[in-house]
Amino acid sequence: MTPFLTYLLRSAIALAVFYGIYELLLKRETFFQLNRAYLVSGLLLSFLIPAFPIASPFRETLLVPAFDSSMGSQAAGRAFGLADLLPFLYWAGAAFFLGRLVLHLARLGMIVRRKGIRRLRGVKIVAVDPGSPPFSFFDVVFLDESLSRGGGFRRILAHEEVHVRQQHTLDVLLMEIVLSLQWFNPFVWPYKKALQATHEYLADSGVIAQGYSSVKYQLLMFEQHMGASLFELGNNFRRSQIKRRIMMLSKAKSPKAAKLKLLLALPLVLALVLAFAEPRASAVAGTPGIQDKVVKTTDPDGTKILKAQEEAKKLAVIEKDLKAKIEETQDEAMRTELKKKLETVLQKRQQIEAFLANPGAVPPPPPGPSAPPAPPAPFTQEELKAQYKMLVEKEADIKGQLEKATDETKKAELTATLDKIHQKQAQVKEMAMAASGQASGPKIPATVEELEQGLVKLQAKEADIREKLKTTTDAMEKTKLKEMLGKVLQTQEVYKVGLAYAKGAKTAKVEKIEK
Repeated sequence: MTPFLTYLLRSAIALAVFYGIYELLLKRETFFQLNRAYLVSGLLLSFLIPAFPIASPFRETLLVPAFDSSMGSQAAGRAFGLADLLPFLYWAGAAFFLGRLVLHLARLGMIVRRKGIRRLRGVKIVAVDPGSPPFSFFDVVFLDESLSRGGGFRRILAHEEVHVRQQHTLDVLLMEIVLSLQWFNPFVWPYKKALQATHEYLADSGVIAQGYSSVKYQLLMFEQHMGASLFELGNNFRRSQIKRRIMMLSKAKSPKAAKLKLLLALPLVLALVLAFAEPRASAVAGTPGIQDKVVKTTDPDGTKILKAQEEAKKLAVIEKDLKAKIEETQDEAMRTELKKKLETVLQKRQQIEAFLANPGAVPPPPPGPSAPPAPPAPFTQEELKAQYKMLVEKEADIKGQLEKATDETKKAELTATLDKIHQKQAQVKEMAMAASGQASGPKIPATVEELEQGLVKLQAKEADIREKLKTTTDAMEKTKLKEMLGKVLQTQEVYKVGLAYAKGAKTAKVEKIEK
């Protein structure tokens, strides 16, 4: 799951928690302003809390410099699955609901342009089609003109004026945006209804506070309850839950002590913050070069630590390969060169392990190019050709001695020496063919023509990957393409070295024939 989808899931959980608190503690109380403030704050905090996670005082993550080189290849070969499809499904749903919001706003604008705005008793009025329910949007009230001739017109207008004065439209728009982003969250729909109901309770209590008869106002609500469909974004006088609105009007005011219920929500909010907290980094007991203590780090997201662990894995592979080559080689000059490279690798690995042992105290190794999967060839092509020529001459000399030898013990010694020379020749050939110097480098063609054709194909593949990198916007796809590009470039180097070696060998054969 991508970090963005993880963030959205956490935000949805936070919204569900805030709704649960409202349902359990505040829904039945008559502190409508407090309820409104709580519900709007819950919308904002559900997005803010997961965006700024703190360091957890309880959970730790173990920093294990596990040098398993197979992890990268397994990740690169992962097939396309449901997790890769989730971002597309999410954005399709979000686009649908955001588009619906835009259409509602456009429809409202068309009504205003078609009907025009006039003022009545200092209130902006837009006349709507007969049978349409009254509603408000920002500072404009939309009314059926026929209602102005009824007895309850002033109460309906007073109801809508409360919506305008308290700016309930801002809450409605915020709720619609949250719904578009969290359309998959089953709790976002009852949350919207709770906020709408709170707006209606506020408007109803505001009308009664102006001195209108509570009984007549309740009768008016019954009369207006049955009618046309409601405008989605408006603050409507006709709302469902008519029974609950009347109950709230008739209900005795909640005692002030009931406000203390909101304090019970604080432990739940604190638990939510701790649930989303990032675990602290901790060293692993028994790991060589790493102390058994909690890491105090200035790298809360672990980026530097992860990079250091990846670098350590690569260095471990190089170290193992160099040690194997030192044991196998008999040439002192090559052995010395390999030992120098091994010493450099060990020093860099010690720096990384020191950083992993205490990231807060030891700075990370200086930035530089990532270590290659295998050391480069310790000699140039000319040096390798000279070594191979020397081995051929030594091989001819041993074969000559073997033909003349009569003692079986002497023959066995010469045969063993000849086998070692053949092994050495194979090593030198492999080092010349593989630019990285790996003992088990990639298999490539032997002829010049095949090498040239293969190099052309690799160059075409490189150009294709670079073109895709320019056009793609998906972060996961970019990572895969960069890995593929690195492998293609590495194989190109191997082909180039093999081509140079093959051409050199071919020239040497021609010169020998001419002589």
